[in-house]
Parts: sequence; structure tokens; C-alpha cells
Amino acid sequence: MIYQQIKMKFLAFMAMTLMLILSQSALAGTSQQCKMDIKVLLKSYEQALNNSDVNNVMKLYAADGVFMPSGKPTSKGQTQVRAAYQHVFEDLDLDIAFHIDEIERHGDLAFVRTFSDGSIKLLKKNMDIKNHTRELFVMKRINDDWKIYRYMFNKMSTPGN
Repeated sequence: MIYQQIKMKFLAFMAMTLMLILSQSALAGTSQQCKMDIKVLLKSYEQALNNSDVNNVMKLYAADGVFMPSGKPTSKGQTQVRAAYQHVFEDLDLDIAFHIDEIERHGDLAFVRTFSDGSIKLLKKNMDIKNHTRELFVMKRINDDWKIYRYMFNKMSTPGN
């Protein structure tokens, strides 16, 4: 009788341990999937910028997204953000690449720190300059899709800082 009770408790303990391990594994998979989805979002954003495609940029932003470019006014919401990118693409032709330093996810929000390099053509001056910036994105998961919720960047004095 005592042997049966010990055996049942041991089996129950093992079953709970196994469930805990499996649930942690499932959560890790979900977290990894979210990070992969965010990487895809950043690649899509990079392509939209390099193609001067304001419509595709806007598909990647949350409806209440905020764009905070270095040295420019903050743009809030779809109308202002669209106007800001239209202005960017009137003045600049971008050929940049994002490099991810970290992705930190907390529920439906993720903080993404990146740096970018490449070249920027100043269209009105017909002049190319090197791009070295660092960026901070806040992504928000909306209806199972990650969107740019907040975005700001600034120029680095030297690459890699």
C-alpha cells in the first residue's frame, strides 16, 4: 500500500515535471518565432526604405505609430508618419542595411536595438554620403502581426559606437 502511494506520487511528480519542461519549451519556441517575425519585419522595412516605398513602409507601422527621426519633428499616427516618409523620399535615396544588436520581447511589445550602414544620396545636391546610424524600435504585436509602434534613430559619430 505504501509502495503504491509512493509510486503514484513519484509518477505525478514526473508528469508535472515533464509538463513544465514541455511548456517552457513551447514558450521558448513562441519567443523564438516572435524574434524571427521581428527580423522579417525589419528586413521588409529595410527594403521599403531602399525602394522609397511609402506605401510599404506604412503597412509596417501600427495605426498609432510614432516616427522620431534625428533632428526632425516627431510624427504621430498614420497621416503624420506618411507625410514624414514622403518628405524623406523626396530628399533622399537610401541604400542601407540594418544590423540587429538585440531583441528583447515582453508580451506583445518588443524592444529592438539596431545599427545601420550604407549610403544615402542627397537628391537635391546629387551627393552621396555614408550612413552610420543607430536605431531603437519598439514593436507591438497587433492581431498576431508585429508592427513598428515607436521608432527613433540618430547618427553615430563613428561606425560601431
